[in-house]
Amino acid sequence: MQLFPNENKVLSSDDDGLILTNQRIYMKDKVWGQSYIISIFLEDISSMEVMYKSYIIFIILGAATILFSLYVEENQWAALSLIFFLLWWFTRKHTITIKSDGGSPLFLKVGDMSDDRIEEFVYKVSLAKSKRMTDLNRQS
Repeated sequence: MQLFPNENKVLSSDDDGLILTNQRIYMKDKVWGQSYIISIFLEDISSMEVMYKSYIIFIILGAATILFSLYVEENQWAALSLIFFLLWWFTRKHTITIKSDGGSPLFLKVGDMSDDRIEEFVYKVSLAKSKRMTDLNRQS
């Protein structure tokens, strides 16, 4: 990523796939062999959302098959319950969505980041946007 004149990095991910500057947030990623870049100017951010999503149906099915396997005393049902629990575990998602006015949203998979680090990231983006808006208002 090339920085604009008077643009400074505020923070970046370890692989520079995500960069927050004093003017914009920039993300470069690859999904299923396709690469993409999203750049949103801070003044265009309309909202940020932190969401933890899991499919509770897999937990329910896992618990039901465990109870059923105890009732019929057959181990294949216990194996099926393990599959349901693994499906629940591997389909869980923790994401931050940054929405822009009229543009594509930016989806960040935060994986194993702690809640404190996620809160710190959201705070830094909000602070950078606030400073950017103050600077733009001074110029006009």
